[in-house]
Amino acid sequence: MMTILNAPVALIICMVLVIFLVFKKVNVGVSLGVGAILYGILSLGIGMPFTIVEAFNLQMAQTVIALTLSMLLADIYNSVGASTKLIESFEVIGPRFAAFSTPAVIGLLPMPGGAYVSAVVVDPLYESMGLSRDLKTFINYWFRHLWITTWPLYQGVILASGLLGLPTSYIMMLNMPITLAALISGLLIGIKEINKSKTMVGKASEKNFKKIIHVWPFLLIAILTIGLNLNIALSIAITVIFFILAYRPSRDRLVHALKYSINPTLIGVIVFSFIFSEFIKESNVANYLTELLKGYAELAVFLIPLVIVMGTGVEFTYISLAFPPLAPLFNPERLLLAFAGGFMGAMLTPAHACLVMSAEYYKTELPKTYRFILPTTILTTALVLVYVFLT
Repeated sequence: MMTILNAPVALIICMVLVIFLVFKKVNVGVSLGVGAILYGILSLGIGMPFTIVEAFNLQMAQTVIALTLSMLLADIYNSVGASTKLIESFEVIGPRFAAFSTPAVIGLLPMPGGAYVSAVVVDPLYESMGLSRDLKTFINYWFRHLWITTWPLYQGVILASGLLGLPTSYIMMLNMPITLAALISGLLIGIKEINKSKTMVGKASEKNFKKIIHVWPFLLIAILTIGLNLNIALSIAITVIFFILAYRPSRDRLVHALKYSINPTLIGVIVFSFIFSEFIKESNVANYLTELLKGYAELAVFLIPLVIVMGTGVEFTYISLAFPPLAPLFNPERLLLAFAGGFMGAMLTPAHACLVMSAEYYKTELPKTYRFILPTTILTTALVLVYVFLT
């Protein structure tokens, strides 16, 4: 097989190129496509077309279907008002509970700019509680992203499942310490700051508590994926069917949801991630990296995803770029560390669209918000590391 460059050099060049293009605001799907094709040319030469064909397999199809259905469910769930009704039920428990749970619940619906949606919904409550603008931004941003490494509707979980050939239920349970650590850290920082506010807010009417019934689609997905260990695409499809039968959304809402779900950027990310992964496997670069990094594998699997997300600002790019070449180094602990690195990078990067949009909506400056984000991220990292090295 004639190649232009040896595989490790070609991989570094292409990863840097993808990060550079995303940083320059080039569409992430296009950026990944350019990087993948260039890597194929440099490392595989004339063998590249045959490898591309091999990448279009059942696993890729299932991943695309799962992601498309998750976007469809997110849109119709919002459009019929189920999310608003569910949030109203939380206010019965108390304003503090609602302050944290509202962005967390909306976070169960992965959508571009989802933090803006939760910011709008929860702002009246934050105003009544007398919270500062930077604290509003922090709580909304942080709790909106608790689930990005665990919830099976998220692009990163679906993509990792497809690329690594692991059930989403396994990834959910493996990464649960990240979500729990982020929850504990966020509550410790958030409650401390909320306690500084002297504004008292009463509970909502108890009759609203019955609206908590609208949580059932999320419970059904969890039961199907974890309890019954069904394929994620099938689990979401079943949930979508039951949801449509129960809520009977209008034809216009279904058409809107269908258009929303067919997202060329996200589909492009999946397709080119699988192609990139197949290129990496065929070029044998993973063996080079295994030999190079095996002496400090734990540090590598944590830092490489973190740096990639810090550079791109897109929370699932580290899975596309880092997971295929790092896969030979993974065991359960190192895979958890890799997800943790990606999560910390996603929460810290100033290029994260959700952070920028939250700060713009609440009219605050990013540096003021980082006085909450930074210590919370450090504490989350510490808790995850303690878990990894004590288990």
